[in-house]
Amino acid sequence: MVTHISQRRTQFSYFDHVLDHPVWRGSKILDFGGNVGGFLDSARDCVDHDDYWCLDVTKAAIDHGQQRFPRAHFVHYNRYSSYFNPDGVHYLPVPDLGLRFGIIMAFSVFTHTHRNEMMELIWQLRSKLDANGILAFTFFDPSYDQSLTNPALPPRTGILSMFDSSSDDLRATLQLGWCVTIDGEVILEAGKEFCQQKRRGRPGESYTSCFTTSYMRSLFPDATIRAPVPPETQHCCILRNIEEPRT
Repeated sequence: MVTHISQRRTQFSYFDHVLDHPVWRGSKILDFGGNVGGFLDSARDCVDHDDYWCLDVTKAAIDHGQQRFPRAHFVHYNRYSSYFNPDGVHYLPVPDLGLRFGIIMAFSVFTHTHRNEMMELIWQLRSKLDANGILAFTFFDPSYDQSLTNPALPPRTGILSMFDSSSDDLRATLQLGWCVTIDGEVILEAGKEFCQQKRRGRPGESYTSCFTTSYMRSLFPDATIRAPVPPETQHCCILRNIEEPRT
């Protein structure tokens, strides 16, 4: 049984960059899949902890984060994930936290979900934005050379090179626009039967999804796509909720 406690502390600098340095203080912030709240470590006094909510499927991470940041709000989202929460509830909706958010962010969350699940959750999250809110989430583009933002990696390192894949897999993924990998096996035709919420995966299995930038744009035509921010290797999809003029 894996207990996932993240050591990542670069989330604030990443989102601050891709969102063009928004006014964080005074905004209600939802860190969807924020684990122990590592975002707050690097945010320092740019974020008021009273305005920060963290929602995550890993109960141990939520408990740890609440102890570290007692003024912030940590909520366990008991949704099923074969790796992060194998005893969770399939199709559990995103809970109503009683407010709308100015900024919702999700770092490396939809890198572990099927396309259909991502679309479902994005729809739910957008409904929780305030009138001028922003939703930003990361994704792996299989065509991206990760050594460009992480020099520790060998040149021409793509996300699929981490798995048991071939150049044919990469070409097919680029043509289709997306794929899923489960325990290193690249699944190119990832139909509904490969949705995490439809299948009971092996606890602790590695489930990763990849989306080309062009395919992500086809899913969200109104989105802004930003390139990875060093040292991270994930792109960012940004969706804005613009208040319609009143008549």
